[in-house]
Amino acid sequence: MATTVAFTSKGREIVAGRLIGTSPTQAEPKNLGWGTGAGTAAATDVAPFTEAAESRVAGTSSQVTTTSTSDTYQVVGTLTSASGQTITETFLSDSSSKPQSTTLSAAISTTGATSISVTSASGFPGSGNYNIQIDSEVLTVTGGQGTTTWTVTRGVNGSTAATHSSGATVTGGNTPGSTAVTNGNLMIHASFTGLALNTGDSLTATTKLSFS
Repeated sequence: MATTVAFTSKGREIVAGRLIGTSPTQAEPKNLGWGTGAGTAAATDVAPFTEAAESRVAGTSSQVTTTSTSDTYQVVGTLTSASGQTITETFLSDSSSKPQSTTLSAAISTTGATSISVTSASGFPGSGNYNIQIDSEVLTVTGGQGTTTWTVTRGVNGSTAATHSSGATVTGGNTPGSTAVTNGNLMIHASFTGLALNTGDSLTATTKLSFS
């Protein structure tokens, strides 16, 4: 199974903050989730592509040895499928709750488009700028908050502007450098060739962050 694993920009911020003590209330990012979205995990990601219906689970964390003693952070968790579905991504977050999400009500047909239409704005902020993720692109909503037509800045956080199909999932994501954690912070994101599951099938994921 081909797998891409990304240590996100926000994840690096979490680790650095905990080391220096500037984030004493930062929750440990050991909540495991999975999804069915299309895309390749990247450090620029601020949210899963399309999170599946199952609740996130708190994994068991430990320090293990890769090269030198206890040089690797490891989280092991098990998720059980409530339906027949194909899983294409797993991730670790500091939140047990899912971020707000909606879908595109119209395709984004060009990489230069600065206005997007969504099915619902429920759960998203009614004011202020905030980040969203569609497939592998991160966008900043700068206008239209609280409505279903948003003005956006494309390809932010180092991601690349792309076209997106009508019905694509739109997920709220934290902005690196922000102290707000209402959407949860994505620390590690992995994408892989689709794994077809039946109802009741379980997947145990072992996620490691090794320093070399």
